[in-house]
Amino acid sequence: MNKKTDLRILRSRHSIKKAFIELLNEKGYEGITIQDIADKAMINRNTFYLHYQNKPDLLNVSMDELLEELKSTLNLCSSSKSPISGSMLEQLMQTILEKIKDNIPFYKALLLDENRIYGFQSKMEEIIKNTVEDGLENTPLKISKELLLQYIASTFMGIVIWWVKNDFSYTPNELASQFGKILTHGHLKAAGISIDD
Repeated sequence: MNKKTDLRILRSRHSIKKAFIELLNEKGYEGITIQDIADKAMINRNTFYLHYQNKPDLLNVSMDELLEELKSTLNLCSSSKSPISGSMLEQLMQTILEKIKDNIPFYKALLLDENRIYGFQSKMEEIIKNTVEDGLENTPLKISKELLLQYIASTFMGIVIWWVKNDFSYTPNELASQFGKILTHGHLKAAGISIDD
């Protein structure tokens, strides 16, 4: 009996989240009502309120789960605490891109301009900064660590948003490889443009 109840709870939550993500992409966050979510999930409003307090609660729980999953994956990927390198950054970025590709509708809903949920991008940037910072722990730097971390995280998020807007025109591997080249060689050198000092 208990296992059956747990399954029903999981099924209801899954239906609610799936409906919410679809509606985010169709209407944007502000255009969604609890009734819209209930109708799309084929549940009644009372069932919704058994699981979530309101629409912001559903959004926050959904974002937190997605970010926690991303954080766990990156922690596994960088658990060796080895110093930062181009190949390590490339691997981290590929891991993030693959996670995004596994959950396209949700990331599209949270990152695209027309319905961007503010706060999500900065939370992703923070996860990237923290992961990269671990690899910089004992590395002497010639520039500000904070500036470097911000540069890497915001540049990567800009590329991610471009990638999502352009319907994932590169594979995660191709995009991570190009991003790795930009980071390790600088943008102009990576593009093949010679610099006169």
